[in-house]
Amino acid sequence: MKHSTMLNRWIFPGLLIAATLVVAMPEAAFAQGATDAMVRLLQSGKLPDSRVGTVIGMIAERGNEENLGILFQETTKADGFNPQLKLEALSALKKASESRNLVPAGDLSAISGMISSEDPTLKTLGIQLAGLWKVQATADTLAAIALANDQPLKLRRLAIDSLIETGSDQTAATVAKLTDANQPLSIRYVGVAALTNIDIQQAAQAAAEVLASADTSTDPADMIDAFLADTKGPDALAAALKDKMLDGDVAKMCLRQMYSVGRSDASLVDVLSTAAGIDNNPDPLTDEQLQSLVAKVLEKGDPARGEDIFRRKELSCLKCHAISGAGGQIGPDLSPVGATSPVDYVINSILFPEMAVKEAYIMKTIVDYDGKMHQGVVVDENDDRVVLKDANGKELIIPADDIDLEKEGGSLMPKGLANFLTEEEFLDLVRYVAELGKPGPYGIRSEPTIQRWRVLKEVPEGLQGEANPSTGEFESQILGLGEDAWMPVYGKVNGKLPLADLAEIESPILFLQAEIEVVDAGKVAVKMSQTAGVTVWIIDDEFNGSEPIVADVLPGRHKITFRLDKRKLEGDTFRAVVTKPSDSTAQYTVVGGS
Repeated sequence: MKHSTMLNRWIFPGLLIAATLVVAMPEAAFAQGATDAMVRLLQSGKLPDSRVGTVIGMIAERGNEENLGILFQETTKADGFNPQLKLEALSALKKASESRNLVPAGDLSAISGMISSEDPTLKTLGIQLAGLWKVQATADTLAAIALANDQPLKLRRLAIDSLIETGSDQTAATVAKLTDANQPLSIRYVGVAALTNIDIQQAAQAAAEVLASADTSTDPADMIDAFLADTKGPDALAAALKDKMLDGDVAKMCLRQMYSVGRSDASLVDVLSTAAGIDNNPDPLTDEQLQSLVAKVLEKGDPARGEDIFRRKELSCLKCHAISGAGGQIGPDLSPVGATSPVDYVINSILFPEMAVKEAYIMKTIVDYDGKMHQGVVVDENDDRVVLKDANGKELIIPADDIDLEKEGGSLMPKGLANFLTEEEFLDLVRYVAELGKPGPYGIRSEPTIQRWRVLKEVPEGLQGEANPSTGEFESQILGLGEDAWMPVYGKVNGKLPLADLAEIESPILFLQAEIEVVDAGKVAVKMSQTAGVTVWIIDDEFNGSEPIVADVLPGRHKITFRLDKRKLEGDTFRAVVTKPSDSTAQYTVVGGS
């Protein structure tokens, strides 16, 4: 106790002095004064554990290269931060470099150890930082990962991207091996995507060769994205494809990816549409045509079928739009749209999305000095950087010093999505959207159902048996997993989650997660559409599905985890509602979004 009191006497005046400096000093002096004080405080080793994370964040946000260099050395010391703080510090350093173009001063060779780590999160961060900071000493390790067949494809992509950023002379040889005709199609796509960062014309020729012999077994999405990211990419790929014979369905896959990320570059869309046998530039509808289509929607459109069409992954509707608060945040929430918009408006919004774009959802295009193109909706902007949210919901941080050109205009939803629908499917889709918000089965949700779920992508083999995981297994193998381990899925308007949507999870056991944001503490309860074969954890309190599920929760964001044994389930949908007992003082919301 005495030690704690003496420590507080030393620490808190130091923090108070630093806080006073924050308020009183000019911005330029802040980094030299207050941040230096924070660095000394961190190096002293006398900070209470509860304060270390805050100080790390302040140093990363405001520090100069020397400050960041010291933070990196403290982070990577053998006897340094605990694993959680280490990841927080490295993530903060990554963010500082992305938003402010700063590279920590000093020896950065410790990144090689991170890349060799068995911890997948630490390994991923190490690979990303190696490229961000252009650490050539990591080139051998990065090349080995890029070429390793036993490494996850996502990690191999990151490794080759970072290898290119380092400027290593190994890059060309590594990329050549990845694009070789003997490689699997998925790896050839990775190689071509990497080549776009070296020579866009050569990459276009390589892509044309790959696509001309490709089938639909592998999605070319990442390769198409790489060409879209370069200002010259779409035209270069279009020119290379003009004399090639593409499978029509492969061409449709390429088009679908373009549309899903809000791109409709004319030259590339034209050549792909021709290969796919699609008319990509329809004339606007006349009043007579529009009214005829409205009549067909009302007569033949089926909203239930339309909801299934809206939820199709290949149309990407839920990537941009939320229904009942769950889904993408790039376009407007469509929950009330049918109650406020006539059918003809819905038709035109789908066929010609640029006719009426709300101000909050106007697209901004930014080209950086490397010729890379970034598109999205502005979510934050200041003198240091612009933050865009792209059509995938990913935030892109572009430092102000990197911006060569920026312009506003248009919609992230391109015209052309209807090309992938039959007439009947189009009528059903329009009818569904036109019913949203109206009284009835597609009205605004009032009950606190869980609409936004996360499903565990790969269930560990040891957790696929009849028994529930132990407390330790649950905490380490489920509750402690990062975002990358989970995949977003969404309930229908009525709150029912179709279990068929989870068919790709090859396990008899499913793990689902939801979140609640608690403002005032109290009891919350969970009610479910089926209970056989279901176990629930509210944070880490375990409940059998057949017993009352009630727990006390404190303010903050908390996870609710569901274990579903498919061998025992009695229905093909699952619905859960987070309620509160009549005597509860809890105030909370069920977390939505993407």
